[in-house]
Amino acid sequence: MKANWKIALMCLAMFAMVACKDKNQPSSGSGSGQTSEQEQPGEEGEDIFDYINPIEVNDQSVEDWDKLDQSKVAVANLSERPLYEAIKQLKVYADSVCIYYMLVLNPAELPSHTDVDAMHIYMDADNSDETGGYWDQFDEKDKGNTDLMFEGPVWDADGNQISYAPSVSYWNGPLNGEGWLWAEQPVSNKVSASQFVGDSIIEGRLAIELIPYKNWKDKFSIGFDIQQNFESVGLIPQGNTPDGTLIGRSKKLLVTFDK
Repeated sequence: MKANWKIALMCLAMFAMVACKDKNQPSSGSGSGQTSEQEQPGEEGEDIFDYINPIEVNDQSVEDWDKLDQSKVAVANLSERPLYEAIKQLKVYADSVCIYYMLVLNPAELPSHTDVDAMHIYMDADNSDETGGYWDQFDEKDKGNTDLMFEGPVWDADGNQISYAPSVSYWNGPLNGEGWLWAEQPVSNKVSASQFVGDSIIEGRLAIELIPYKNWKDKFSIGFDIQQNFESVGLIPQGNTPDGTLIGRSKKLLVTFDK
């Protein structure tokens, strides 16, 4: 069974590499007269795999977001009285192959650039309040339904911007529980890719086939957190901070698949 699991994971990784490959990213055959997988014709003159990324994450641009059907793009903006101010806006678009996101940052709130400054993505894996937990970061007390957590740096130890290649963990605590109770799952590092556009935008994607424990049909919910020196400085979606308290939480952003 262990060998079969490894073979299945390798197949999923190969699928994600092809499915989420940017259309202007060179293939291993560049310069040799060979064409990339997307350019090789099928038996009837059609592409073997004709998926083209609606959002490219290697082009140093976010203009492709403007070309999307905006009714299919979920947006969260920073609240008027936020507890954390490093993330000003979140956009998410999802089709049948990838989940794409764009974070608009406030660089003044992100002075530290090291490999311990993690970015987290939290997701409800099954659209159910009967599983998951971690209401520490989102939702109300005893109302957490987060099942999956992605964690990884967006800077290296020298402060250079890097592509997001997170570990993925599944909630391992009690229903609607709190605390850092996660069980890391074995996944390919091809589950994610991202780019910085300047210092104020992170644009990325997640390969759906490589996300474990998901059970979505039409929708899912998602939230983002960025830390500096192991402390949160950015959180979105985020509610207004009531006077005299330090809450600022809200429900995660609900996203509908564009299939």
